[in-house]
Amino acid sequence: MRSKKRKNQTKKRGKLFIYIGIILVLFSVSFLLYQKYKLHSMKDKATSLESLLVKNQAKNNKAKSDKQSGREKTGSETIDETSIQGEVGEIYSSAIGVIRIDKIGVVLPIVEDTKIKSLKDGAGVLEGTDLPSSNENTVTVLAGHRGGRNEEQTFLKIDKLKDGDEIKITTKEEVLHYKVVGREIIEPTDWSKFTRQEGKTRLILMTCHPYPQNYQRLLVKAELIKDVENIEEN
Repeated sequence: MRSKKRKNQTKKRGKLFIYIGIILVLFSVSFLLYQKYKLHSMKDKATSLESLLVKNQAKNNKAKSDKQSGREKTGSETIDETSIQGEVGEIYSSAIGVIRIDKIGVVLPIVEDTKIKSLKDGAGVLEGTDLPSSNENTVTVLAGHRGGRNEEQTFLKIDKLKDGDEIKITTKEEVLHYKVVGREIIEPTDWSKFTRQEGKTRLILMTCHPYPQNYQRLLVKAELIKDVENIEEN
């Protein structure tokens, strides 16, 4: 009798462990699917913002042309911040641009600072460096996380970039094409590399190194490509 009772208890425990195992598997699969959905959603929002910025560039250029020719229009020919916020969300509407690195599949909003909150879903302009533009004698340093909760939609794989690879930044004013010209590993406090160089428009991507640790910084250096028409034709 006791032997039969022990067997029943063992069976019950066995079933319980099976149920727990099934629940854990379902939870893990659900979490992975959610993460995948979230990353796709982030990329879609950044891509939508990129398209809106290009669209508004065309509107603003037309408005300037109309003003110069005496055919100025009002209202619809300026950037509509409300429409941007409604389409891509509040966080993305505060962005000053979008960085696209097709080689590693990254599309991220760019913000004006490197606060913890700002870098949660994008890249930030390092204090003391220039906002992205085509102006010469400038250096833009963009800081971004490497991995973490947003995985590949970060600077996780910028170490894969090689000389000649393209980086594109879209702002409210223009579309900027850069080519990678080098990489360097520095100490976190070494800002001597962020110098402006005569006649050049520089871009530097900065992230923690080595992954997943953070006691150094990886820099990917790029310079503005001035012959943009040749890029677009190719």
